[in-house]
Amino acid sequence: MLLSSRRLAAMLVLILILPVLAACGGAPAAQPATTVPAASATDVPAAAPTEAPAPTEAATEEPTEEPTAEPTAEPTAAPETDGVVLPEVDPSEFSGDIIIAGSSTVFPLTERMAELFNADGFSGQITIDSIGSGAGYERFCTAAESDIANASRPINAEELAACEASGRPALEFRVGTDALAIVVSQENDFITEATMEELAAIFGTATNWSDVNPAWPAEPIQRFIPGTDSGTFDYFVEEVFDEDPAVMLSASNTQLSEDDNVLVQGILGSPYAIGFFGYAYYEENAASFNILNIEGVEPIAANVEDGSYPLARPLFIFSAVEVMEEKPQVAAFINYYLTYVNDEVVDVGYFPASDAALDQARNNWLDATGGETAGPTGGDVAPLSLPEIDPSTLSGEIIIAGSSTVFPLTERMAELFNADGFSGQITIDSIGSGAGYERFCTAAESDIANASRPINAEELAACEASGRPALEFRVGTDALAIVVSQENDFITEATMEELAAIFGTATNWSDVNPAWPAEPIQRFIPGTDSGTFDYFVEEVFDEDPAVMLSASNTQLSEDDNVLVQGILGSPYAIGFFGYAYYEENAASFNILNIEGVEPIAANVEDGSYPLARPLFIFSAVEVMEEKPQVAAFINYYLTYVNDEVVDVGYFPASVNALNAAKQNWLDAQ
Repeated sequence: MLLSSRRLAAMLVLILILPVLAACGGAPAAQPATTVPAASATDVPAAAPTEAPAPTEAATEEPTEEPTAEPTAEPTAAPETDGVVLPEVDPSEFSGDIIIAGSSTVFPLTERMAELFNADGFSGQITIDSIGSGAGYERFCTAAESDIANASRPINAEELAACEASGRPALEFRVGTDALAIVVSQENDFITEATMEELAAIFGTATNWSDVNPAWPAEPIQRFIPGTDSGTFDYFVEEVFDEDPAVMLSASNTQLSEDDNVLVQGILGSPYAIGFFGYAYYEENAASFNILNIEGVEPIAANVEDGSYPLARPLFIFSAVEVMEEKPQVAAFINYYLTYVNDEVVDVGYFPASDAALDQARNNWLDATGGETAGPTGGDVAPLSLPEIDPSTLSGEIIIAGSSTVFPLTERMAELFNADGFSGQITIDSIGSGAGYERFCTAAESDIANASRPINAEELAACEASGRPALEFRVGTDALAIVVSQENDFITEATMEELAAIFGTATNWSDVNPAWPAEPIQRFIPGTDSGTFDYFVEEVFDEDPAVMLSASNTQLSEDDNVLVQGILGSPYAIGFFGYAYYEENAASFNILNIEGVEPIAANVEDGSYPLARPLFIFSAVEVMEEKPQVAAFINYYLTYVNDEVVDVGYFPASVNALNAAKQNWLDAQ
């Protein structure tokens, strides 16, 4: 069979390195660090690649040439797709170094993409260290020594803060999906599956196999697990031990290693051994292992994709705008990675990310580069169009509940949907993001959830359990408004530290600043079910609401209008809510600058205003299939929201964010 130039180049690279791998006695991932050799030793100046062609209908690639002895240096055209297309890059126009470190799970996938990037002509040097997700984040964020972090878990708040502090805010790119493999050697003839409860005993409380199941041998369990810096370790602990590793780490006969190949050898050494690692490492050694079903579900692609396999997780690479601007070769490599990863990911041993997740990653790249790679080529991102719908052809009920912040925007879109002919009934309850997620996910009583914060893992699980996996649609951006009445003549701005005192530890205004009145602070804040409350707590109190909730003179309400009236009632009152509510009452309030930054559109869009956040609506494929009027309303919402969002009092989502939401809608059909 004839081969495409890129496939041929990849095969030639692999043929060249196979003798080396055989001499080492293992797969590429056996190396704790690797330097992927360049296709040529001669450096060439970095230059702007050509623009990508417009998206076309998907088609089967025709063979174009016979295999040759030399890898091609010609740039490879982007695969045809109906999703987000990145500007085309020519690796041969780039040189310099690319330093990558992190997850051992993502290592083989990134190594494959680096080999292909080199085979297509990159003349620089790519170094990849397999050190675990946590250590990868530390090297990227804290030490600022790498250009890309491989990760098999999302970045946490502390790591994000470290990235911010080092001047390289982390930018996420989803590249695939992994299923954790729970394995024993083929000499083990007594265990073929386990429940999550049994896993907690096997890797924690039990000493012998018979402690878990009397039918199993009275032999000590020998445990082989990834090191604590590994995203694989973190993910297993989160799913099996409710985020507390203490029991597993104190269990007898437990060996930890950041090198998955050490785990492989340990498990193969005894019929009473068990361990876990990324699915790719099982794939490399499948002939030697038995893999366990979990909760009766086999770890195969279909079960990972539909969410029924309990131990599946996303895979990421991270970089930063600053890194990509300073080193164009990094931006080009990430572009190449996101363009071709789905051609390689299954062969490496993982599962593809969904179209929507990969489109979001590509949109993140476009946002970071302005749609360009290392030069003025590229251009503006075109808005994605949805199929036109006629509201007058639809009827039935649409039930919406959630964020009070998103309420006025959704209400506006519902009014327009009705005005354009919808003959059904739309009910919208303003009950807070948390309560909205509960009503949608747990009670399964609403069709759409309004939300002013992302859905969390527990809420996602509740949606899965109720048979309606949550589907996210970004609809705008909100800035929190910190306000006082116009009678207040002493405060015009505040730092984040001062906000923590004003809404928490201080009793009088003078406790925060001696120049301010020795009068009690009167606080008016959203209720605890509100996404506004959650967002403020996260940003100001490091996710711990205890101090704010125990502060004197604090009134909470899910109704922002109650807060408005309370703040207007005293020159010593202060509060916060969504920017839309400030807009409605701007003539009566003074709004505070935060950290010296004014809450205006430009400062929200460029990220300089510290209290800005995305706005969402959520639904599910199952709901949209059962109630076509819901699918039509979401289509209408996404199509026209940017015509209304500013007038309602918020800021538009970026074209890329809105495109990702529209792509989610298209994927759901």
